[in-house]
Amino acid sequence: MDTYEKATAFFRKLGAAVLVVAASMDGVALASPALAESKQCMQCHSIDRDTIGPSFRKIGAVYRTMKDPEPKLIEVMHLGSDAHLGPLWGPARMPDSSERPAINEVEAKQLARWILSLH
Repeated sequence: MDTYEKATAFFRKLGAAVLVVAASMDGVALASPALAESKQCMQCHSIDRDTIGPSFRKIGAVYRTMKDPEPKLIEVMHLGSDAHLGPLWGPARMPDSSERPAINEVEAKQLARWILSLH
């Protein structure tokens, strides 16, 4: 086996190992801007800047200061502004789950962990 074949085999094994580790992280590595986009979060939020709603970085920074932030953030995802769990972000109201695509518990957990990981 030449060096190229050895390197190719190594990176295939490495890639498989990374997928196994990512899958075992209970959704952390699976959330992404694409998931947020598919759930229409990006219509009002951006990763880095405030738009209609606060940026995901700002949301993460505020929620990281709270005790046990993940379930609080998930509740806001389901109930919208009616959850009253965080600061009021201004005049815009976050709609509840009846006004946007449904977010199941796995997706909500993935999104919450992704938002909380943004620094």
